[in-house]
Amino acid sequence: MSRVTRDALGYLFIIGFCILMLAWAIPTYTPAYPGYGAPPALVPNVAVSVMLVMAVVSIVRVLLAAFLNQPIPPEEREFPEDVDDDSGFTQVGRVNLVHLVSIMVPCALLVVAIDYVGYAIASFAFLMLLQFIIGSRRWLQSIIIAVVLVSVLYIIMRYGFGVPVPGPQLFE
Repeated sequence: MSRVTRDALGYLFIIGFCILMLAWAIPTYTPAYPGYGAPPALVPNVAVSVMLVMAVVSIVRVLLAAFLNQPIPPEEREFPEDVDDDSGFTQVGRVNLVHLVSIMVPCALLVVAIDYVGYAIASFAFLMLLQFIIGSRRWLQSIIIAVVLVSVLYIIMRYGFGVPVPGPQLFE
């Protein structure tokens, strides 16, 4: 099986999954709208819709290249071994498990920590850790970025959408 076929099948799977989520899972498992704030299905519907649009665009690109017998331009390819000539590709499109784990572990810790210390403290610690992992060593800049992002997201969630933030609250 060629990589184009695998990609097309993968995109079809993602499209099918998104349709299943939008048509059945989200409506079935989302609690009833309480009448204030944003409806509970808003964020999942937006996230899955974005995934669906991206998968449709990707499969259209792959299928057009396959049916028109035009290869995908080298600068748009995900895998460097697909390139016959030396066009400067290095590791584009490859998964580095160490990097993946170094991002996923703080995300999992954030989800657990929110229940114990609250949104503000857990999110601040998460952003500081994430900035350290990606190489930022300017502590003042990292603190300012974390405080501003946590504050803006808190204000948007609490007062813009009218939904309570998860976990114990510092400011109420």
